[in-house]
Amino acid sequence: MVIQSNVYKIIAVLHQLNTNFLQDCHAYFGGGTFICLNYGEYRLSKDIDFLCSTGSGYRLLRQSLGPNKYNALFNTQNNITFHQEIQANQYGIRFPLLIEETLIKFEIIMEGRIELEAPDFPQWSSVPCLSLIDCFAEKLLANADRWIDSSVESRDLIDLAVLRFNASIPPQAIAKSEAAYPVIKPLKEAIANFQQKPNYRDKCFQSLRINNPVTIIDGLDLLAVDFGLEPTERTFRECLNQDEFI
Repeated sequence: MVIQSNVYKIIAVLHQLNTNFLQDCHAYFGGGTFICLNYGEYRLSKDIDFLCSTGSGYRLLRQSLGPNKYNALFNTQNNITFHQEIQANQYGIRFPLLIEETLIKFEIIMEGRIELEAPDFPQWSSVPCLSLIDCFAEKLLANADRWIDSSVESRDLIDLAVLRFNASIPPQAIAKSEAAYPVIKPLKEAIANFQQKPNYRDKCFQSLRINNPVTIIDGLDLLAVDFGLEPTERTFRECLNQDEFI
């Protein structure tokens, strides 16, 4: 898997966050960047996304940001530059930051569709992170929202494939996401669409800097089997392990 040059910068930002404050706000690191970091940096991702599903937690976040601004979120700000005010509304807070000439988009989203589980604390992370159940649930919801948009480059489906390669889908993840709105039908449609378009798959892999697509397709085929679909007809490149590339 590709080792991204910006990974250590994302980790540097995470290590400067106020972990206790994030826990008090029930704000947990998630999204594609968390999944990438947790499973070997398999694709390009430069956003830092947190989710908060409690009204009291998000209220504390907003109330603290008012007087304290960035100091509420960060214990230190070494090599970090902020070029604009924090943008905040009922849906979340967001701002760009610059660390060592790399621009990173930072968001804490108010998650009103599902209630988040207790967070996980991977050894490499200094902040609370989404549980496996919620990683699956959030990606199922995201895929349902935007799988048909080719500009997204099937990131959510690819992330789901990596999650599935490493673990079975927890039934709780399907139940809680389906309670928000349908996710399995869009997932099956997204899988079939991705399987039927080898040129599009290759474009996604190149754009997302996925050097070895074998694990992605392995995970995709596990998803396909889960939902009664056929395995992928692979291209030559999708049959090779990374150490077999010339």
